[in-house]
Amino acid sequence: MVILELVVILIVSVTVSNVVSHFIPDVPISLFQIAIGLVLSLAFGIFIKIDSHWFMLLFVAPLLYNDAWRFPKHELWELRGPILGNAIILVLLTTLVGGFFIHLLMPQLETSVALALAAVVSPTDPVAVQAIAKRVKLPKTVLHIVSGESLINDASGLVSFNTAIKATVAGTFLLSHAIGNFFWMTIVGLIIGLLLGSLLNWFGDVFDRVGLNDVVFHTVVTILAPFLIYWVAEDIFHASGVIAVVAGAIITKILSDQHVDARNPEISITGIRTWEIFVYLLNGIIFVLLGIELPPALAAVVQSSQMNTGHAIFYGIVVWFIIFAIRTFWAYGNQVALYLKTKETKPSFNMAVTSGLTGVRGAVTMAAVMTVPTIINDGTAFPQRDLLVFVAAVVVIVSLLVATIMLPIMTKERSAHDFTQPEMLDSEAVATETIKPEMTESQARIFAIQVGIQTLREQQREDNRAIVYELITRKQGTIAQIRRQLIGNTSGYTSSDDSELRLIGLQAQRDRLQQLLVHEDISPLTFSSQSRRLERLENLIAADAHYHFSSQWALVLMRRGLRSIRIWFSDETSAKIKKETSLAVRETSKEAIKALSAYMEKYSGDTVTHRMERQNAYNLIVTYRYRIENEKHVDTPEQRQLDDKIRMELELKALNAQRETIQNLYEQRRITRQAGINIRQFINFSETAALAGKDEE
Repeated sequence: MVILELVVILIVSVTVSNVVSHFIPDVPISLFQIAIGLVLSLAFGIFIKIDSHWFMLLFVAPLLYNDAWRFPKHELWELRGPILGNAIILVLLTTLVGGFFIHLLMPQLETSVALALAAVVSPTDPVAVQAIAKRVKLPKTVLHIVSGESLINDASGLVSFNTAIKATVAGTFLLSHAIGNFFWMTIVGLIIGLLLGSLLNWFGDVFDRVGLNDVVFHTVVTILAPFLIYWVAEDIFHASGVIAVVAGAIITKILSDQHVDARNPEISITGIRTWEIFVYLLNGIIFVLLGIELPPALAAVVQSSQMNTGHAIFYGIVVWFIIFAIRTFWAYGNQVALYLKTKETKPSFNMAVTSGLTGVRGAVTMAAVMTVPTIINDGTAFPQRDLLVFVAAVVVIVSLLVATIMLPIMTKERSAHDFTQPEMLDSEAVATETIKPEMTESQARIFAIQVGIQTLREQQREDNRAIVYELITRKQGTIAQIRRQLIGNTSGYTSSDDSELRLIGLQAQRDRLQQLLVHEDISPLTFSSQSRRLERLENLIAADAHYHFSSQWALVLMRRGLRSIRIWFSDETSAKIKKETSLAVRETSKEAIKALSAYMEKYSGDTVTHRMERQNAYNLIVTYRYRIENEKHVDTPEQRQLDDKIRMELELKALNAQRETIQNLYEQRRITRQAGINIRQFINFSETAALAGKDEE
């Protein structure tokens, strides 16, 4: 039960950090997750004892598998020299040189422990770099090198780290033995990964040929793959599970890409989205765990080594600077070597510093450092384990903070590219940048939705009127939401206030509701219920509250509960109350339509203001018409089944009209290619949602 509670707490913490990051986007989300972990540890006394074996299996294996699956093959081939140099030679150089300086800085650390610390902080974190790149325009070459090296250096760094840790646990460190162990773990792990990856892909082909195309089954197999590969490599062959997972993911991706058209595209889409959610939770949980681990680690450091907090933090900052300096001088040396070879681009120390700053440490570093065992083979405690964990944590935090602060200063340019969207070829990107589009992405989305609404109006008949009004109301709500998001940004969009129109409609409803009560068409109970509903709508208008958090939600729920109890125990039957409520909804909606129609007559001109007022009034009228038709609509199981079919057909026609509109806008060069891709992707998702669960008879 305790484990389940901890899992829920961790997932809720990751979710909360995402909400906070939404409102403070310039701060990396990892820092919020660490802060939440600190609060959980200090305020609530939460402590989690981490076992190194399950932690590597649960966190490191799937994270590396996902990184390998998204491997930047194009950039890797174009920049294979610098990428492989950074990923292998630089990691080994950082481990050896950095370990030497770390041992000088902290002589209380054994040589093997210092090497382990240098190795574990050598890999870069692609997630953190891409998050920063969304806000800062990094040089294209630097970004591609970091993206490419981040996967391979995870493997090389973790193998070096594991070699040093095993030497510490064994109590002896022989260079020849360490090198032999390194090559065994690397080569055997590589072979196992390639074999198992190919085998899993072959099984997928077999399942396809026999007709086993179940999306859930294939997704589950994909999720299980990294755990299976890692377990076989580590526990059976005592090789590097990290190398095996990376190799298995790469070969599986390459083989599956060769016949991607032959497979059910739903399998690919579902697998990608499932992995995004899975990795999002794993990344977040790692940093929350880091925050939880920091206070105990610091306390243990102070108690065991008589070191105050300032010294421990100072050590972490100096270790980060050592790693940063090694990376910066390595990058500058590469520039010098390239200049001597080609005589084209002169070396730039500013570019080298930028490259050094992109060496942000993140989830893999923290996942690995928390796997350090607590005891060694002779039964004693692992030497300076808490100091090792704490210094690595400080390096991660400092690298995130310094990159967030310094990269915008170094590059002096914001990024306009969204790295979460599909990549374009360089030639396509250049062509896109030269376009001066008439419409922004949001404006194009609104225009396409309006075309979809017009398509729905053209399809309106007597038997589908309620459903047409329902779909139009939803699409109008989507347009309103997009416009609210545009308020205050650089598009120059300002709010179109329709509160006056809504109040006119509410007042007309109140007047008609009073008439129904006076004529005894409805009971006082129905009148009271409908009056409170109108009251709540008026409060929402006053608060302008689509996004307003009401503190009265509990009171509203309580009132609804009491109303249900009153109906249950009242003399009036539930059927009678339901009939009266339906009558009240229809009659008040008709009265609101009359009031709004009369109001529209005052705005018969052709000015922008008049057209906007008429459009706002029409949108509200459609909402009221939908309420009327919905109350008149027959509600039986057979009718609901027919309605679902009609709704799906109408929605697909509207979405198809939206897709054609976006294509026309792109061909007319009124929107950029990337905007067209983003909107079409959204339309495709909407179409998939409309079709989801609809089995054809």
